[in-house]
Amino acid sequence: MKIYVSGLYAGGNPQPGLGIVRSLRQGYPDATIVGVDYSTRVSGIHFEELDERWIQRPWGELDLDSYGNKVRDLLDAGGLWISGSDLEAMWLASIFREGHPNLLAPPMRGIKRITKPAVEAAAALPIKIPTYLSTEHSDWDLHAFCRAHDWRVWLKGPYYDASRTPTWDIFTAVRGALSKIWSTEKLFLQAHVSGYEESVMLSAYRGELLGAVSMRKRDITPEGKTWAGDVSEVPPSFLEPLREMVRATNWTGGGELEMVRDASEQLWLIEMNPRFPAWVHGATIAGHNLPALLVQGATGLPASPAPATASEFTRIVLEVPVRTDFPLPPLPEPFAGAVGHSMKHPSGLTALAARLHVIDPDMLDVALDPEGGEQPSGLAALPGSFVADIAAQDFDAMETPHYIYMDTTAAGLFKRAAERALRLTTSAVEVVSGYSIKTNPDPRLIRLALDNGFYAEAISLSEVQSALEVGFRADQVILNGPGKWWPQGLMPRERMHAVFCDSIADLDRAIAAVAAGEMSARHIGIRIRTPNIVSRFGIPLDSPTTFGKLIAAVKRLPGDSAFGVHFHMASSHVGVAQWWHLFESMLGWCRSIERLTGRTIEMLDMGGGWYPDDWHEDETSKIAHAVELVHNMLPGVRQIASEPGKAMAQPSMALAMRILEIQEHEEGHVDAVVDASIAEIPMHFWQPHRMVRKCRETGALQPIGRGKTHLMGRLCMEHDIIASNIELPEGTRAGDLLIFCDAGGYDRSMSYVFGRG
Repeated sequence: MKIYVSGLYAGGNPQPGLGIVRSLRQGYPDATIVGVDYSTRVSGIHFEELDERWIQRPWGELDLDSYGNKVRDLLDAGGLWISGSDLEAMWLASIFREGHPNLLAPPMRGIKRITKPAVEAAAALPIKIPTYLSTEHSDWDLHAFCRAHDWRVWLKGPYYDASRTPTWDIFTAVRGALSKIWSTEKLFLQAHVSGYEESVMLSAYRGELLGAVSMRKRDITPEGKTWAGDVSEVPPSFLEPLREMVRATNWTGGGELEMVRDASEQLWLIEMNPRFPAWVHGATIAGHNLPALLVQGATGLPASPAPATASEFTRIVLEVPVRTDFPLPPLPEPFAGAVGHSMKHPSGLTALAARLHVIDPDMLDVALDPEGGEQPSGLAALPGSFVADIAAQDFDAMETPHYIYMDTTAAGLFKRAAERALRLTTSAVEVVSGYSIKTNPDPRLIRLALDNGFYAEAISLSEVQSALEVGFRADQVILNGPGKWWPQGLMPRERMHAVFCDSIADLDRAIAAVAAGEMSARHIGIRIRTPNIVSRFGIPLDSPTTFGKLIAAVKRLPGDSAFGVHFHMASSHVGVAQWWHLFESMLGWCRSIERLTGRTIEMLDMGGGWYPDDWHEDETSKIAHAVELVHNMLPGVRQIASEPGKAMAQPSMALAMRILEIQEHEEGHVDAVVDASIAEIPMHFWQPHRMVRKCRETGALQPIGRGKTHLMGRLCMEHDIIASNIELPEGTRAGDLLIFCDAGGYDRSMSYVFGRG
């Protein structure tokens, strides 16, 4: 018996080849086991249990047709082949679409039906699939997905690689890297599931389940890979539908279903691998030799028994002698700063991925669109008011770069917010809105806030003066932030609506200022920070000492001012669901503060850093629930102030720019230099922008999607790239006008003068 085993990489993220070899040696001690790999840099080729080695050229250099014929000849001659590599298994399935009696790997039908993230074949199993979204959708939609899942998301490659992407800049960087590595834009985002990691490994031959075993990870590597685990039988409720799945896919070979069990005992399927897992020999130690069962099923020759020596396993690191016929490769030249070889994909699997896309271009479409619907266009739709505001501009007379004030859009946003506040107001609680001046201090926006019944939220006395100059009265101003006393000499003499203190020292200073007659406010309160939240703002509540000082300071507040609490956490940063969770936690802390201080909270300011869509599309449901919750938990609250500053300002402006030069490079890559820069659009790294080109001939606005073009800013700065991997519409040339929408928030207020002479 001659058995070929591939996937011999044995680094920190190992392939299963050596575990398969160890299990086969136990089941068939007299078999000739041949190790197959595609690089002499794979340390597993030196494993002493291998009888022979068949080392090929790296995947990027192989003549696949010739190599496929050689594999066919080996199989026809009676050799058995067990693949330890996902991509190799996919390639073998493209050669042997219906399988081969001696090829112990799944046919194409099985491969297609387990493609992640949908894993359509597993639909009958007692599992759920975490929510996912193809990265072929627009950046606007992808950002919304991340916010909806509190930025607890994974960006995953089509074959290997997964990375947590907790912020937009990390997401865009990882997306660019994975797209380049795996030669495809067909990546996907998937929601994170908290729980314990489990796997089910199976062995099957031609649709018959030969064996299966369950494993719980008990120790993992920094990359999340199994280092130790315990092994048990698969429960009947899982085993029977698994047997049906194997039959329906005509599965042959090993397989692994990677899952997470959450706190409610629900299993979530992360992915299914078309091969044995790297921990395969751990199951053999526990008496479940699935590779030997696979060979037994294919040949009819009984394997030696696999007695269990333990129900748990762990790994150790061992040094082995290097074979003289495969000496270690030379070190790379050090002059480019290299330290050693990259060992993650030493056999050129990334090159094989690119070649697989040519062999079967539709392989990944099944996973990302399992029901056959329309493929995402990658283009974000523009609201009608955006189109109308842009159409009203005289671009011929405009010097670019230029901020466009979207007056119809801005007026509509403020009007809707005012109407919502009015709808939510009850006889018990008044609901008002506050416009955060720092988000964009443009007088036109401050005026809209005044006209629509907003309060002015300021973080400095200069901002207070800006509000007063537009027409706000002092009793319509809410002052907060850590630097509210700056600059000196501008504190209003009239009574303000509310002042919130960011620290105990700030609270002490406010109390002293009121006592000295230097400041007066209808409400004086505190900004609080809920436990386990990383922030520099607010009074932390997770320190008993600080909490005690807080209670003592609140007791000293002047009796002629009502007590208020300010809670602000940017929902666009922490995620929408997380924001509401923190809000409810904050109410519990407020109730404790009331009881310990004897002071009734009469005003609640709930700032939020809201993304426009999250605020405006919600309409009233969540806010209405919040008002009801506040009334039930803090019945003394008479006013709730919400702060949708970013939701108002961000859509209110766009940035117009012109293309200065187009540089065409190899393989369709293009650099387009524009007259704008990160000085005008500094939030490019932190949020997406809906982008359009204005057609010279028709005047139509053409949305810009994903592609191979980088927009280079005008500045002589390496990081002045204001958009990466976009697709300019056909016919775009120097002089054409581009418009970045959603630039009216921090893009505008944080813009700076640079490179203008």
